[in-house]
Amino acid sequence: MSNARNIASIAGEDVLNASNEIVPVYACRAWVNFNGTNTNSTFTEANGGIRDSGNVTSVINTTTGRFTIHFENHMPHENYSVAAIAQRNLSYSVDSNTIIVGLEMGTSSSLSTSGFDITTHFHTTASQQNPIVVCVSVFC
Repeated sequence: MSNARNIASIAGEDVLNASNEIVPVYACRAWVNFNGTNTNSTFTEANGGIRDSGNVTSVINTTTGRFTIHFENHMPHENYSVAAIAQRNLSYSVDSNTIIVGLEMGTSSSLSTSGFDITTHFHTTASQQNPIVVCVSVFC
């Protein structure tokens, strides 16, 4: 977390790269690593649902394979970028059950300044799943 604080102090400012060229800094504005199999409906660091995070207050498991991520400090607009990855539970077959993570579009909280929804499902059956590890990063 100390590196995140150091980067945050220069976010939005120009810095020099290895070739002494001035380049802008585009820092991650929020990130979270959470356990989708946690038994609580609201995941926090206190109850172990969130392993670690930056600028994320909670993750709500709205139903199997659907999660709402809430920011501690809102984004300045709704045009941010989300990158996510999930790890399947180890009992699943590697070939047939790769987990796909996607934005839940068309919902009331799709890319709002306060948070957004994601879905996690098997790529072969589209069956929604709660993965053991979900990692999400937000850039704005």
